[in-house]
Amino acid sequence: MIDTCAAPFCANATTGGTVCPSCLGRLRSDLVDVAELVDYLEDTVARLANTGPPRVGSRPAETGLPFNVGAAEVRDVVHNVLSTWVRDLWETHGLRQPVPTGEAAPDGSPLTVAELEPLDLDDTVPEMAAWLRRHPSWIEYHPAGGELVDEIGDAVEQVRRAVDLPPARVYCGPCPDCSADLYARPERAVVACRECGMRHDVEARREKLLDAARDVEATAAEIARALPKLLGRELSANTLRTWARAGKLDKREPDERGRPRYRVGDVIDLALVTPARKRVTREPAGCA
Repeated sequence: MIDTCAAPFCANATTGGTVCPSCLGRLRSDLVDVAELVDYLEDTVARLANTGPPRVGSRPAETGLPFNVGAAEVRDVVHNVLSTWVRDLWETHGLRQPVPTGEAAPDGSPLTVAELEPLDLDDTVPEMAAWLRRHPSWIEYHPAGGELVDEIGDAVEQVRRAVDLPPARVYCGPCPDCSADLYARPERAVVACRECGMRHDVEARREKLLDAARDVEATAAEIARALPKLLGRELSANTLRTWARAGKLDKREPDERGRPRYRVGDVIDLALVTPARKRVTREPAGCA
């Protein structure tokens, strides 16, 4: 009897396991892709964010830095899917060591129980994806191997869709008329809503986003990821730290990792009155 692959919509024969070689190959490609795409996803979370006013009928959300809720949800989904299957595979195939129970058998010998060793693995998407790629046989013969291939493939596809936004466009908040997200090209003064067709002033919409984030406190790295496109100028984390050392920018309560935080409104005000440094390019020397 020939076993059929357990992955959804696949009728290929397996080589004795639950997943066919074709689906295993596709899974490996997905795992390679997601390890590379996760950095783009983090950028999407940070710079294409939705911080507009609360919509009618919804609970008011906390005002924060420009933050793409959809992309953040996708980030959490892919992390949870990978960690769930890593944990499942390790609990099924991981190393176990005999541990004394403190009790004795009828013959007087100590009773032991096989205890699973802890998994030494960083809890990051690239590390978990690499770990899964190193254990193809565990996946191939796992009773739920088809489900594993399907869930990981779906999560990776969500990542691909989340990062597939035109990088040249700037997020301008939700449309005041229909609440659809507005994205404008940097050189455009007016943005037209794709849903209702209403046109809006780009600068006014961006000012509204900046005002909404003024009282937020964040680290230099977080601010440097979120503000440059809204401010229309370069702004690095090192610039913020330099301003702080010079006494121009006050440090606020540090985060849980001890990194100083800064009030976003203070950074905005300082950036608007501080000329951006121009990059100096040297002309090649001419021939005499």
